[in-house]
Amino acid sequence: MDELVTKIGSDSTLMFVGAMALVVLLFIVLVVVVSSMRVKTYKDRFINIQIDNQEKEKLIAELQKELQVLKVKNAKNEQELQQFAQIKEKLSVTEEGLKVSQKEAHELEKLQSQTKAKLENKESMYETLQSEHTALGERLEGLNEENSKLRVNNARLLMKLETEVRFSSQTNHKNEER
Repeated sequence: MDELVTKIGSDSTLMFVGAMALVVLLFIVLVVVVSSMRVKTYKDRFINIQIDNQEKEKLIAELQKELQVLKVKNAKNEQELQQFAQIKEKLSVTEEGLKVSQKEAHELEKLQSQTKAKLENKESMYETLQSEHTALGERLEGLNEENSKLRVNNARLLMKLETEVRFSSQTNHKNEER
């Protein structure tokens, strides 16, 4: 071992080759560390996006339930309007009954317009959430593709590292035999 150190210390070419091998090894280690940090970052982002998607899906489901409730209320209001028309015909005999019926019709129309405005608002919110959901789905696909590319790249780098380690160990073994 002392002979090898003395030989390397006296031969500048061997010293230069050893220094280059050390630099290449450090570069490979640096690339592996940076790649693993990126993988962890992308993994964390992916998990956060999944959580956001789940929350948005829950919100969409709730909005759909609210939309169904509003549709039922709207149908009920329409049914009440039909009944109102029948009541109006029955009460048209007296002028007092007509005034009361007109007041009720005005209130029901106001309620219907409010309900319609709420319904339109909920529908626009639903469309916005649908577009966000679609965009996030596309983003998720992109991230999945990028993740698979990074995995393939990491596998290649690991294979290169293993090859370099084997080569280095073989070189060390040959140098020890000499």
